[in-house]
Amino acid sequence: MSEKRRGQQDRRAKRQADRGGRGGGGPLDRELAQMMDGLVPTVLRSVAQLEDGLEAQCWASELVAMWRGTQLIEGDAEDVFLPAFLRALEREGSPKALAALAALSAIGNPEYAQRARAAADRLVARGVPGPSWFGELGRSEPVAAELMYEEAFDDGVTVFIEFALSRGERHTVGIYIDHNMGGLVKDAFIAGPLIEVCSKLRPRAHNGVGLALRELDLAEARARVEAALYMLDHTYEPAVDEDVRALRALIDARIRLLPDGFELPEDYEEVSVEERERLIADFLASPEGNRWQGDAHAEDVVSTAIWFGADYNHGGALRWSAVVVEIFMTSWLARKVAREPVFFERVAEVLPDWVRYAARMRGVPTAPLEEAVGAVREFRGEMLETVNDPEAWGPAKTFAVAAQKAGVDLADPDGLNAFIEQYNEGLAA
Repeated sequence: MSEKRRGQQDRRAKRQADRGGRGGGGPLDRELAQMMDGLVPTVLRSVAQLEDGLEAQCWASELVAMWRGTQLIEGDAEDVFLPAFLRALEREGSPKALAALAALSAIGNPEYAQRARAAADRLVARGVPGPSWFGELGRSEPVAAELMYEEAFDDGVTVFIEFALSRGERHTVGIYIDHNMGGLVKDAFIAGPLIEVCSKLRPRAHNGVGLALRELDLAEARARVEAALYMLDHTYEPAVDEDVRALRALIDARIRLLPDGFELPEDYEEVSVEERERLIADFLASPEGNRWQGDAHAEDVVSTAIWFGADYNHGGALRWSAVVVEIFMTSWLARKVAREPVFFERVAEVLPDWVRYAARMRGVPTAPLEEAVGAVREFRGEMLETVNDPEAWGPAKTFAVAAQKAGVDLADPDGLNAFIEQYNEGLAA
């Protein structure tokens, strides 16, 4: 078990200990029990339509998603409501309730899965008939994994993990990891056998970016997905596909079936000041950039692009896909960079040449390169709007603009410190 996963379980156990395990007879517990008893009939309406174990697990995962991640005064809503819901299902005691408990026993947090299984076993012991797919649960075995990646720009990767059932049926869990969003899980889906999935994806992408597949060790697959889930959990209001939330409990359970122990290499490489300066000089001496020699604003644009790429961009200073261009122009410049208007006007002039230079250095094909260059034209107007919108600015830029308007030289430490004191006093007033 990874340290991150162990820490999450330790925090969950502490919250439960602080609550005394719940399930007591106090007024709040009785109110919660009544609430769950009222919810059970509504939830069980769809159980009869579940045709197999995989469909049941997807159903249970979506059910848990109602509560997961929602914070209450007493802690995470999953920790508050799910144990009470399991008890309510056992009180219901019907075949549908048993089916729901069985499905919940195969996904999500191990402790709650164990509670669901124990409750289901008690209903079976009482003679309650189980669903036809009862025997399928807990029989999924990871058998293979593949990594799909983009050859040109590496905007993201997809981890495919194939699972086999005891009767020979196979299905694939697909997890898309978005490098432009910090390496978090952006999308998730369930598909058929891995060989069918890969056969549909092997052709090259429409814009020539190129999709490549390679066999992935199961331990590496787990490490990649766990790292991406960690980033997801530590990103504020991430803009991800709704299937990620719906399938999260199922993914957590499936990932635990994979071998542990693979250590991912550090993907961030620090770029020294000397290397950044070398890049600027090389660009200005190149066919793409020599016309900008001696142009202070143009050199500032290139220096800023390199700064962004080296410090904020997955893949470093030379990875400039259309998506990276969009992020740089419409989001990062607005949040981070305080400059005179002429600087932002020059961005749309200079950046295409920098993108062409970076693409040549990486060996990017013509079609995806032209798409990236076209993105500069496409997002010019939006960039000029957002960089002038104070609501889009980050705290550092807001402060820098305020200092500049007050006539402060940002290179003067004494003057800057004096302004900081005045600025903080104004915030506290």
